[in-house]
Amino acid sequence: MKKQAKLFFASLCALLFVLISPAAFATNIQVTVSKNKVVKNEVFQLRVVVDKKVSSDAIDFSALSQDFYFGRPSFGSSINIINGDRTTRSEWNISLAAQRLGLTSIPAFTVDGTSSQPITIQVSADTDQPKVTDLVELQSALSKDELYPKESATLTTRLIVKADPRRLQNPNIQPPAIIGDSQSGLSLEALGEPNQYQSVLDGVEVTVVDQNYRVTANTAGDYTLNGIGFKGSVIYGDNRSGTTKLVSANTPAKQFKIHVSPIPSQYQGEWLPAASLSLTQRWGDSAGNTISTDSYQTTVGESLTREITLDVEGLASEHIPNLKVNYPASIRVYQEKPQFQDLGNGKTRMTVKQVLIAQQQGEVHLSDVSLNWWDTSNSVAKTATLPGLDIQIAAGSGLSNEPLAAPAANISKPRTVTVYERGIWPYLTALFALLWLATLVMLILSRSRKTTKVTSTPTTSEVEQILTALKQDDKVKANYLIKHWLDSNIGMEPNLVLEVRAEQAAMNQSQYGSEGNPWKAAKLIKLIKKANKSQGSAKTAKEPLPPL
Repeated sequence: MKKQAKLFFASLCALLFVLISPAAFATNIQVTVSKNKVVKNEVFQLRVVVDKKVSSDAIDFSALSQDFYFGRPSFGSSINIINGDRTTRSEWNISLAAQRLGLTSIPAFTVDGTSSQPITIQVSADTDQPKVTDLVELQSALSKDELYPKESATLTTRLIVKADPRRLQNPNIQPPAIIGDSQSGLSLEALGEPNQYQSVLDGVEVTVVDQNYRVTANTAGDYTLNGIGFKGSVIYGDNRSGTTKLVSANTPAKQFKIHVSPIPSQYQGEWLPAASLSLTQRWGDSAGNTISTDSYQTTVGESLTREITLDVEGLASEHIPNLKVNYPASIRVYQEKPQFQDLGNGKTRMTVKQVLIAQQQGEVHLSDVSLNWWDTSNSVAKTATLPGLDIQIAAGSGLSNEPLAAPAANISKPRTVTVYERGIWPYLTALFALLWLATLVMLILSRSRKTTKVTSTPTTSEVEQILTALKQDDKVKANYLIKHWLDSNIGMEPNLVLEVRAEQAAMNQSQYGSEGNPWKAAKLIKLIKKANKSQGSAKTAKEPLPPL
């Protein structure tokens, strides 16, 4: 019995030694693939199982990128307890597609010092694999490859995805780029946002992405421009073999050579290059009607409108110069901020609107417009011109600034009295004559002051003209009439004058300001009526009572 007990004890110790040995606690790694014979780009599955709980980044799969396309690993861990036995499991599943023909291998993976065995994969060619152009197509076109400084060309790009967009893996559109060290010689700017839409090509529904870019030359030289490129892959299913393939759709960008010529030495004036240029104008009267003649008759205070339109091809709006027109001093000019419009096909339109107001009578020639530019299509200097306008300005009704003439006084000639006898009478006669002359001079001066006062008083017709112009929304004419009315009338209540001028400034801001603030004439009409009424009351209060 003692002998049997000793043998049992020895066996138990040996079993415990085996159980507590390092080998018993070693980590096990199991690596399997769904198939080991595939064609190039065919998708198959890789599974890695570890019999313990580890983190998702316990294995580095970056070594697979040398020979395979692979997707994002799917990771999970679990704990199972069956009949008191507890097991732990961590598992990775990855989709792979071989990139190279011949024999390749799944490398060994290591966890906690334990490594798996490599797996050999045999890769053969697939004669039925689609071409890249059957999946993705790129189109890039440059409108012009020879430019001058400040001139622009349009790069038109289009991406056509012929496969189901849902099958795209990691798609990336590479934007255009300027190649080389002299990147500052060209500027690249996207025109608007990309336009994505569905279309039909050769009977097949495709996805199209359009995007245009502006290429602007800065300095003379030779440059290289890359169009758009594409990187990504497409999951392609072969119905005949029942296999799924991950086909590379990487497409390189098309390259363009661009030559920028220097500014010609013989060019005169501000540099303005364009493939084409058109300069037009429209004259309009205060009612908005077009003036089609070479001469025009108007009156002081009436407005004219000159609208100049410049269409330029191959030049961005920031490089279009301002149009400078010199007008006579007798013409007041209000010019709005230039407006720009993209006409497409590389054409830009600039519109300049000027409001001209005649301030005095006479004949005036409104200046011509001349613009020098360089025709880049024919490499020749040209000049675009617009004719001016001859206008005859007459006095405006109710707006004459000439002072009224003082009425002539009826002065009767003094009668000569011959005095035969000297004495006190000659002296008395001289005294009365002096007194009479002094009275006459005072009478003339009094009438002159009264006439001047009447002349400076605003006429009812002038106020009515102001109100009419405001009601007709003729801000230009109303501005002129209000200014004349305020300047020619002294004695108006100061607070009302300030309110009228403030509202007049608000009206001008809405007409000529760049913000385009809305403005209504109701408040200004009310102020003018109030000022006119208060001035009439003040005049009545100051006049002396007539003698009884």
